[in-house]
Amino acid sequence: MAATEMDTLNRKILRCLQENARMSYAEIGRVVGLSAPAVAERVQKLEEQGIITGYKVSLDLGKVGLPLEAVISLKISSGQLESFLFQVQKYEEVLECHRITGENCMMLKVAVKGPKELELLINQLMEYGEPTTSMILSSPVKARVI
Repeated sequence: MAATEMDTLNRKILRCLQENARMSYAEIGRVVGLSAPAVAERVQKLEEQGIITGYKVSLDLGKVGLPLEAVISLKISSGQLESFLFQVQKYEEVLECHRITGENCMMLKVAVKGPKELELLINQLMEYGEPTTSMILSSPVKARVI
């Protein structure tokens, strides 16, 4: 199957879905100037091509008891990468983990109840290398849409 063309209409549809994944095809159609069936067909093609990989709920972490967010960069110690990659999957506090270039080879975004929980997580990460932690004060750009 040929790749779906990323024309202006597809980008507008994706932008609508990124802003509100529950938006109906009719609502999206009004925004982009297509009928609901035409939007549905385009969305289906975008899903089939793996461009749309899923739909997510956006949470206010403070309201679910996790008001403290931080970014932790981690310089993995020699021989610890494999065990870290296995263990990081188990840390419920870790929202995201990215392998990056530079001196610190891992970047984690975490959310915890408070400073004590953050300290405990940092202590656990020290088993795998040297963490550097920055608390997130605010997020002027939460998730950029295409």
